[in-house]
Formats: sequence, C-alpha cells, structure tokens
Amino acid sequence: MIKFYYIFFIAVSAFANSQSYNFDFLTKYNTHNSKNGADFDTVSYFNSDDFSYYLKLSKSEKKFSAFLTDEKKKLVHCFKVLESNVKGEVQFQFSYEYSRNYIPENSSENYHFEFSPVSETAPKEVILKVFKSKKSKKPIFEQNLTLLPANKNLFAMYKKSILRYLHTSEENSFRGNYMVKKVVEKHKDFTCEINLEEYKNIDLELKLPEKLIIDNSFKNGVTSFKVIQF
Repeated sequence: MIKFYYIFFIAVSAFANSQSYNFDFLTKYNTHNSKNGADFDTVSYFNSDDFSYYLKLSKSEKKFSAFLTDEKKKLVHCFKVLESNVKGEVQFQFSYEYSRNYIPENSSENYHFEFSPVSETAPKEVILKVFKSKKSKKPIFEQNLTLLPANKNLFAMYKKSILRYLHTSEENSFRGNYMVKKVVEKHKDFTCEINLEEYKNIDLELKLPEKLIIDNSFKNGVTSFKVIQF
C-alpha cells in the first residue's frame, strides 16, 4: 500500500510575511457502508496542540484539492494539490488558490454527544450516542468506538474528520488519552464501519499569501472574487 511519507509546500516570495499553519499529525480513515457499497477514504492533517484548524484532502477525477479550515478566523483556504510518486513515496505539493468564509454544516443545529465509560478490559471501547439536541431523549444513532492508546485525547481528530457535519457547540469527549481506531454504526438494514487505516507524525507547514483571494460565489451563485490584506 502506498503511504504518505513525504509532504511539502511550494514556497514563493509572496508568502514571506504571511500567516503559517503547522501540522504534526496525519490520519486516514476508511468508511464502508454495507447498504449502498460506498467505500471511501478521508485523509486529514492536524496540529495536535490546536484543533481549531485542520486540513482535509479532496480528490475527484478532475481535481485534487486540499481545504484548510480555520474555525477561529471563520475562513477556509483552498489549495491545489500536485501529486507525484518517487521511489514508492507519495509526494504532495500544495499551491494556494483562494479562500472563502467558513460556514459550518448544519450550523442551525446543536447536536449533543454522550459517551459511556471506557471499558476496563482490552480492547478499550466506548459507546457514543448522538442526540438532535441536549433536550432530546432518544439518540438519532449510536456508534461503538474501539480506542487506541495515545499520548493525549485525540477524539477531535475523528470528530473533525468524520463527524464534522454534526454541528455542536460542545467540546466533550470520552475520558482518557485515546484516539478512535474503529467505529461500528448499526442500523436496521445496514451497517457503517469506519477504520483508522493510517496515522503518523508529520512535519508540514502551509503558508498563506500576504493578500488572500476571497471567493464569495457560494453566497449568490455568481463567481465574485476580491483581494484582502491578511
């Protein structure tokens, strides 16, 4: 299996005095749905000391992109990704394209998460119940999480990789220093299974240009760009 070993950023003079984002951890989750056969990977980059921003890869037949979400500044920065393979190692180059305002998915909702105690025996497991709101009595679904020991609590990596569509103002998690290794979500007629296929420490720095290109086309359906000083 090809792994993501060598990752770097195209540096140009326009980035000399710009803001930079540092990433020290990579995760790759695979999701499989038994009902429709959907099977896809989610590759994300994090700063394990600051989960207010993260980078996710998005690949289609026509384009390979990366989206850097900064929840504090309410911006999403979009990069074009150039992929190459040198001696069995995947190399990525990130080239800045534009930025846009960050609007959380289902931002009008405020989901509530509840966790069971972590199991005392190995493998460590916990039940996650997701409610429509804190006042709801019946969960909309449950997930059985199998955990992997870590040097700190890394639930946020799973949450921002897989559960980001569930908007919540809460920052709660299971107790203890673990990351999510496997997830099983059972329904009446199908099962959704999520597996952590790869995780590792990395050293990646992305820099933004001094002047950001802001794309407001998502607001009115018409492409409209403006440049702002960062």
